[in-house]
Amino acid sequence: MALLSISDDRVTVTLRWWEKIAARRSHLTIPLRVIRGVSCVDDARAALGEGERTYATHIRGLTYSGTMNRGGKPVLGICHGLGPGIVLELEDATYGAIVISTPHAEKYAEMLASRVA
Repeated sequence: MALLSISDDRVTVTLRWWEKIAARRSHLTIPLRVIRGVSCVDDARAALGEGERTYATHIRGLTYSGTMNRGGKPVLGICHGLGPGIVLELEDATYGAIVISTPHAEKYAEMLASRVA
């Protein structure tokens, strides 16, 4: 499960070794200045929506880890199973959004709410 570390100026998403392989990504560092919205969702995979998979590993019901193009913008998903997650809407960044499944979505959203413009 990906872990989020939130500081005064950035969010760091730490991926486990198998998530790095599946997503074809390493850890992510997201400056708070590019985050335009934060929301909690009941089903992270459903929140990811549909689009054209580019670099992703998708095993139905188990994991979606990687990038898809959705509405002309790349979206990174690190979603495992059916469970809650957090959606970070971004502006002027590599991705238009990042969707991460985590049972700690509400806690992360609360922490980010006071820091995001």
